[in-house]
Parts: sequence; structure tokens; C-alpha cells
Amino acid sequence: MKCALCGGNMKAGRTTVTIDRADVGLLVIRDVKARICQQCGEEWLSDKTAAQLEAIVQRAKRQKAQIEVVAMG
Repeated sequence: MKCALCGGNMKAGRTTVTIDRADVGLLVIRDVKARICQQCGEEWLSDKTAAQLEAIVQRAKRQKAQIEVVAMG
């Protein structure tokens, strides 16, 4: 798979996603599966991973978390 931004090679890896929203607070989600460009470093998430992140955001919103660090593992 090639990077849509620079044409570099994409490799499976893990990343950390940080979400800072007024309605949720600060979320740090570690160990997130991503495809990472070996040339420019751009990270791409699958639809499934994005849906999992959205579920974490909604849970944090319901719990009224201000700061939360979780691992997807």
C-alpha cells in the first residue's frame, strides 16, 4: 500500500492518538493500530479502528472525564 500524501510505503504499526475536545476533555489513547508511512510518517486508521476510537470518546463523554489515558491493546 502506498501513502496517499507522498507515495511512500505504508507499514503496519502502532501509534498514540490524542483527542482534546471541550465536550470530552483530554483523551490519550495508546497502542492504536495504524498504517504508517515510512517516508513522511503520516498515520492512517482503518474504519474499524476509527469506530473503536469513537466508542472510547463517547464513553469518556458519558463519564464526564477531564483527563483519561487508555490503551487499545
